[in-house]
Amino acid sequence: MMVNNSRQKSRLAEPIPIRNVAVVYCMSTVYAFGRDNEKKADCEVLEVAQAIQASLEANGYNVELVDLFSTGIAELRRYDWVFNLAECVNGFPLTDYEVVEQMENLNIYFTGSRSIALKNCLDKATTKCELLRNGIATPAYAVFSPENRILNLLAYPLIVKPIHEDGSIGITRDSIVKNTAELEKQVHFIHETYKQAALVEEYIEGRDISASIIGNDTEAEVLPLSEIAYTEQVGAKFLTFDTKWECETMDYQLSTAHCPCQLEPEMEQLMKAIALKSYRVMGCRDYARVDFRLRGNQPFVLEVNPNPCINPIDSGFVRCCNAGGYSYSDIAIKILTDSVRNNLHEPA
Repeated sequence: MMVNNSRQKSRLAEPIPIRNVAVVYCMSTVYAFGRDNEKKADCEVLEVAQAIQASLEANGYNVELVDLFSTGIAELRRYDWVFNLAECVNGFPLTDYEVVEQMENLNIYFTGSRSIALKNCLDKATTKCELLRNGIATPAYAVFSPENRILNLLAYPLIVKPIHEDGSIGITRDSIVKNTAELEKQVHFIHETYKQAALVEEYIEGRDISASIIGNDTEAEVLPLSEIAYTEQVGAKFLTFDTKWECETMDYQLSTAHCPCQLEPEMEQLMKAIALKSYRVMGCRDYARVDFRLRGNQPFVLEVNPNPCINPIDSGFVRCCNAGGYSYSDIAIKILTDSVRNNLHEPA
């Protein structure tokens, strides 16, 4: 995916009175069901941890990288703060909220969202239910568990996704289905490959736009909006796994990231307001990304992503921060300092 970023300037956060920081991560190395190519969506976390460590050390913090494979969570109590990048325990995915739950129980301070927000956002259907309950538009949907009969009441075309994955895992060109036979095939693929329910959504023809948010409460800032644009050639017109991760594929090569993207001022402000409301509705802290599809003048929220990827190379969140004037070092420091200030008002 090619990237078109705007000019970057410095927006350093003011220092805070902590010094010893653990950057916590965990590598997902246990995969089955022919999913080896998807490891890169999880294994990049070591690169991110190293980048965060370098940024914090350059600003005077004592930083250690901590791999949860070899270190018990209770041992994290010896640090002033945890910069939390963990997405799994013992190599098994889908347990990021359990890491945070244990830190909460041990009164360990950490960056990013609390366990309830991580757990709710991990379940795409729970997220969509909360959004709709709060008047936020999201595509019509159904959930099919392996034991369910596939009885579709939605209008085609539809898009089929694993209900619990992120990083576009499980999304391919075949994810768009136009009839019952294609729907049944793709739902069964999700069941067999990912061992979880399939989320089936109305497919929204439109623009892929994301809003990144940094900060808390009244100081939460919606950064310049980013768009993934798709070349008018053969290729997926939505964000597949290949578009996001496989640089040698056509999907990747026929997509370009633009930040800030071009929108009418009224639409930009509307989408930023919806993103901020979604951030608060889902209980996010410190930083998050909200993904939209824009059809005409109607934005639809697809997902809310607490603790999104902050890889300095081509991650959507960092792209938006750069366009908003934050260097990578600024991002690391701001997430940490915002976490500290926010935790002064609540227990870990």
